[in-house]
Amino acid sequence: MERYRKEHVILSYTAANPKESTGRFAVPEECVGYEVLDPWYRRIGSVEELLVNEGGEPEYLRVRIGLLGLKSFLIPARTVEVDAAREILLLLR
Repeated sequence: MERYRKEHVILSYTAANPKESTGRFAVPEECVGYEVLDPWYRRIGSVEELLVNEGGEPEYLRVRIGLLGLKSFLIPARTVEVDAAREILLLLR
């Protein structure tokens, strides 16, 4: 497993080459640091880590929540829509 750092955040991969990922994320590490919003555009937290499967497909996002960001939880990657221009992930209804 390879590990990459981006802005003091560790990004984990199980794929040999993270650039080969497919899906809604052009490059898996692109969403680290993005804000996560609920369907009504209220802030939930920010993406701390992206976990991908053996095929390089994004599976889960670890989202940091709370005022100090001390808590986190996992959400399935298939439940979010990426807005790279605004650097947000929107939870689908």
